[in-house]
Amino acid sequence: MVAMNSATHRILSSLAGRGMICFVLAVILLFSSIPLLYANPEDDTESTQSGEVLPGAGSITIDMAPEIERLVELDASAADTEEARDLLARATSEQRAELEEFYEQLDELDRETEIAVEEYNAARMRLDHIVNSIEVSEQDIAILEQAYLAQAGRLGERASEIYRSSRADALLVMIFEAESFQDLLSRIEVINQLISVDSDLMARVRDQRSRLEVVTQQLAMDESEAASLEFEMRARMIEVTSRNEDRKQELRDQNFALLQLFEAEELQRSLAEQELARSVDRGDHRDIDVVPGSPVETAMALRGIPYVWGGSSRRGFDCSGFILYVFSQHGVDLPHHSGSQVLHGQRVTGNLEPGDLLFFGTPIHHVGMYVGGGYFIHSPRAGEVVTLRALASRSDMVAARRLDWQPREGALR
Repeated sequence: MVAMNSATHRILSSLAGRGMICFVLAVILLFSSIPLLYANPEDDTESTQSGEVLPGAGSITIDMAPEIERLVELDASAADTEEARDLLARATSEQRAELEEFYEQLDELDRETEIAVEEYNAARMRLDHIVNSIEVSEQDIAILEQAYLAQAGRLGERASEIYRSSRADALLVMIFEAESFQDLLSRIEVINQLISVDSDLMARVRDQRSRLEVVTQQLAMDESEAASLEFEMRARMIEVTSRNEDRKQELRDQNFALLQLFEAEELQRSLAEQELARSVDRGDHRDIDVVPGSPVETAMALRGIPYVWGGSSRRGFDCSGFILYVFSQHGVDLPHHSGSQVLHGQRVTGNLEPGDLLFFGTPIHHVGMYVGGGYFIHSPRAGEVVTLRALASRSDMVAARRLDWQPREGALR
């Protein structure tokens, strides 16, 4: 202590004017920086409390879409077929006008249902993306926490070393023993370099903590959006189911004569589509050439599979699920949403070719595949199956796209 006082007296006696001012400022800055340098990072940032479980995606679930049964059971026996033809032949102009109006009502209901189904598919796509993002965020959080703990551990070790070695006293002695003002500046520079090493370590700790907080906040936002989308998807499910019930009720509410005409018309149309498919299989329809290994061949092999809302497997398809499945067999990855599928491939400006995608409605809510000869194949609506239909039967086609595909080899996967 006596030696220290003597050194202090010697330095103070040799410094004057600006030198003394610089010395005092240097000492003040030195000691004021120590508490900030070794402050606990938890003191100035909100942190996850001990034992708190970080939010995760474990609660996110997706309801399975219900299968929708056929609305009208059609018996295609020869007697019924003949009776249907006779019934339609005897229909008056007023009855046909009433039937046409009824079909328009059902078409509008189908349009609204298709829109709801495709909105459901869009929400499900977004939810899948968010769930994947949540999984990535959770992994990032685990990595950042490990990095943060490692850096904080190193900082703790440095603080312990300083405490054990009484580094603050050593630094003060180092300053007081300076023999000249230039020597004092040199010693302060050395001290600053020592402090800079620890400052860099502290900055890394703060950076890791900041990044951890950003990722955690993004995770919470993603989970909130996912919960909102789940609610929206359930609402769409209820909406589509309700529309299907409305459609069935529309049928039940019709007078017996109109209902008979409707069933006869549906039977005739179904038989015509079946005969068209058989003629294609026999090779009688020269305008439709089913090339082996082509998407048209794949699609034709799926005829008769029922419409299932949200379906994209051979258990059942909706319109975009059918196209998704067909082209997945040919090396093309498509989203399960007609409004997104229209963004893929190249726009068709000339004549249609077999395998081209056809999009219908505004907003786009239906999709099928052109097979040639003025026909396309699609999964039409609730109660029906994958089938061929004349393109002229629809007046709402708005776009056509052509995809680059690979020939299918082997059986359907």
